[in-house]
Amino acid sequence: MRDALKPWQNQYNFKVEIIDIEHDPELTEQFAARIPLLAEKDKEICQYHLEEQKLLNHFKDAD
Repeated sequence: MRDALKPWQNQYNFKVEIIDIEHDPELTEQFAARIPLLAEKDKEICQYHLEEQKLLNHFKDAD
Protein backbone atom coordinates (compact mmCIF):
# COMPACT_ATOMS: atom_id res chain seq x y z
CA MET A 1 0.00 0.00 0.00
CA ARG A 2 2.87 2.36 0.76
CA ASP A 3 4.08 2.29 -2.86
CA ALA A 4 0.56 2.73 -4.19
CA LEU A 5 0.19 5.89 -2.10
CA LYS A 6 3.23 7.66 -3.58
CA PRO A 7 1.46 9.19 -6.62
CA TRP A 8 -1.33 10.38 -4.33
CA GLN A 9 1.20 11.97 -1.97
CA ASN A 10 2.58 14.04 -4.82
CA GLN A 11 -0.89 15.20 -5.83
CA TYR A 12 -2.38 15.86 -2.37
CA ASN A 13 0.80 16.62 -0.38
CA PHE A 14 0.40 14.38 2.67
CA LYS A 15 2.81 12.29 4.71
CA VAL A 16 2.49 8.62 5.59
CA GLU A 17 3.38 7.49 9.08
CA ILE A 18 4.08 3.79 9.47
CA ILE A 19 3.14 2.51 12.92
CA ASP A 20 4.63 -0.80 14.02
CA ILE A 21 1.99 -2.47 16.18
CA GLU A 22 4.05 -5.56 16.93
CA HIS A 23 5.29 -4.37 20.33
CA ASP A 24 2.00 -2.86 21.52
CA PRO A 25 -0.46 -5.55 22.67
CA GLU A 26 -3.44 -3.17 22.58
CA LEU A 27 -2.75 -2.05 19.00
CA THR A 28 -1.99 -5.61 17.94
CA GLU A 29 -5.33 -6.80 19.30
CA GLN A 30 -7.22 -3.93 17.70
CA PHE A 31 -5.58 -3.89 14.26
CA ALA A 32 -3.62 -7.09 13.51
CA ALA A 33 -6.37 -8.67 11.42
CA ARG A 34 -6.63 -5.54 9.22
CA ILE A 35 -3.02 -4.71 8.39
CA PRO A 36 -2.13 -2.79 6.36
CA LEU A 37 -4.67 -0.19 7.33
CA LEU A 38 -4.83 3.35 5.99
CA ALA A 39 -6.37 5.88 8.34
CA GLU A 40 -6.27 9.56 9.17
CA LYS A 41 -6.63 10.18 12.89
CA ASP A 42 -9.57 7.96 13.91
CA LYS A 43 -11.07 7.64 10.42
CA GLU A 44 -10.26 4.42 8.59
CA ILE A 45 -9.96 4.85 4.84
CA CYS A 46 -9.15 1.35 3.57
CA GLN A 47 -7.44 -1.86 4.61
CA TYR A 48 -5.29 -4.61 3.01
CA HIS A 49 -4.73 -2.67 -0.24
CA LEU A 50 -5.23 0.86 -1.50
CA GLU A 51 -8.75 1.50 -2.69
CA GLU A 52 -8.26 4.61 -4.76
CA GLN A 53 -11.93 5.60 -4.84
CA LYS A 54 -12.13 5.49 -1.04
CA LEU A 55 -9.00 7.63 -0.80
CA LEU A 56 -10.39 10.11 -3.31
CA ASN A 57 -13.68 10.25 -1.37
CA HIS A 58 -11.71 10.90 1.80
CA PHE A 59 -9.98 13.89 0.21
CA LYS A 60 -13.26 15.23 -1.15
CA ASP A 61 -14.90 14.91 2.29
CA ALA A 62 -12.00 16.82 3.85
CA ASP A 63 -12.60 19.89 1.64
